[in-house]
This record gives sequence, C-alpha cells and structure tokens, in this order.
Amino acid sequence: PQVVLSRTAPQIIMKLFEMEVPEIYDGTVVIENAVRDPGDRAKIAVRSKDRDVDPVGACVGMKGSRVQSIIRELRGEKIDIVQFSDHTSTLVTNALNPARINRVVAMDEENKILEVVVDDDQLSLAIGKKGQNVRLAARLVGWRIDIKSESEKVREVEMEMERAARANREMRSLKGIGETISTHLLEAGFSCFEDILEGGTRRLMDVPGIGPKTAERILVLAKAGLETRKAEEARKAEEDAARAAEEEATRKAEEEAARKEEEEAARKEEEEAARKAEEEESPTETTADAQPPEAAPGAVDSTGETQANEVSGRETEDSSSGPDKEQENQQETQ
Repeated sequence: PQVVLSRTAPQIIMKLFEMEVPEIYDGTVVIENAVRDPGDRAKIAVRSKDRDVDPVGACVGMKGSRVQSIIRELRGEKIDIVQFSDHTSTLVTNALNPARINRVVAMDEENKILEVVVDDDQLSLAIGKKGQNVRLAARLVGWRIDIKSESEKVREVEMEMERAARANREMRSLKGIGETISTHLLEAGFSCFEDILEGGTRRLMDVPGIGPKTAERILVLAKAGLETRKAEEARKAEEDAARAAEEEATRKAEEEAARKEEEEAARKEEEEAARKAEEEESPTETTADAQPPEAAPGAVDSTGETQANEVSGRETEDSSSGPDKEQENQQETQ
C-alpha cells in the first residue's frame, strides 16, 4: 500500500491548523471550509463552539505565532482566516476581507448568485490580483459573486430607469387605445414596440380589455411607432457621427498646431544656442587682434628712435663735462 500526500490539497492546511491550534484539536474551534491557490494564497472559514473563544484569534495565535508557523511550512503561502457565519451575506463580507463591503444582495438564490457592491476605491482590493480574492471567496462560500462599484451600480439604475421611462412613453404614444389599455400592456410585460410586434395578435388578446380589432390597431400603431423611432435614431446617429468627425478634425488641427509650435520653439532654441556659441568665440578673436606684434630684431620704430637719441645725448653731455670736473677738483685741492 502507498500513502500519497499532496501539498496542494486543502486538507493539508486543515491538518496543519489542527496540529498547531489546540482549540481545533480538542474541537472547540471548527474549520468549516478551506480553499487554496497552492503556493500563493488560501482562505479558511472557522467557527467556535464556545462563545468565550475567538476562533480567528485562536488560529492566529499570540502575535501571529501559530499562523506564521503554518505559513513557513507552506513556504510563504498567505492565509486569510475568516469567521464563519450561517448568514450568507455576513460570510461573504468576511470572506472578501480586507475590502470594505457596502451591501450584499442575493440575485438568484436557486442558482446561488450574489451581487456585492463596494466603493470605487475598494473595487480592485475586493477583486484581488487577477481576481484571486473574489475567486477564493466564491469557492469558500459556495456562491457566485458579482462585484460592482457604486458608480457602476448608479449607472445601471439610471439605465433601468431610462428603459422604464421609454417603455412608458412608447405605450402612452399608442393613440386611440386609452390609458387603461396602455397600463394593462405595461403590466403584461410589453415594454417596447418590438415586444408588441413579436407578441402578435394572440398575445395581445390575452391582455384584459383587448379584442381582435383593438389588437390589430395596436399592431399598426406599434409598427408606425417603431419606424418613427428608427428614423429618429438614424438621424441622431448621423448627428453624433458628424459631431465626432468635427471633434476629430479639431483635435487633429490642435495637434498640428502644437507640433508646429514645438518645431518653432526647437528652431529658436537652436538659433539661440548658435548665437551664444558665436558670442563666446568672438571675444577671443578680438583679444588676439588687439595684441601688438612683436618687434623684429634690429627693427626700430619712431618711438624707439627718439628714445635712442635721448640716451645718446645724455652720454655726450657726461663725456664732455668729465675733464672740466676733474680740473676743478685739482684746483680746489691745491
């Protein structure tokens, strides 16, 4: 015989908690369900048989010591511990932690479909990375979960109100059938001209107060109303297309103008850079031109010639006055 143990099975995490948490081992805390994305994330739903025992706290342990040892055993797999509840809405709210849930509505109890509404900033947190959080929560509670933001829900309500208003307008637009028959048509589920034409005479005659002749008249009016509506929708579509084309042309013109402005700015920057470069080079050339050329050996300019004449004159005076000075000195000595 062979014993095969799979680390991907949800039962392994249940057994690990049973080994680590004494309250689970002795039956005080019960694991109701466990689901996993092996190696990545897991969710377990726990409940307590004792009011004085917090099932989530017992599984987490002091400073997370118990759950951390199980996380290490599963090599870093994140574990969400959820408090179980017999009320589906409460359980779903707990299972979608850490996202804040505004409301939970059972859309189809037979097929187990829930609608969950959250704030816009909580939508990505509720869905989780690649839908992991909502997928694990749905598996944990056993219901299909559709998550919508508040703004999306508001848009749905507005669209529904618009459909109801249109249905009321179309049924009231059937001239000559009376207010009572229009109300009966709405109550019978006729919300547009298409419903009347598809239903035909037989279904119309099932509506209280409508006989064969009235049914035929309603069909004629519905056909005419549908043609009018289609013509109006076509006209509106043309106007929207023309407006879109005009907006596109305006956008392209603005983009072209912006591109030209960028090119002009770039050209001016290049010209400015070239001008600055020329200004930086011109002072050097001016300084080099202002320096006097070196005098060649043996060359004498007019200034040098004058200076030489002055020096020669002084030397002549000194030489001529020399003998007279010596004679005067000799006479004084005698």
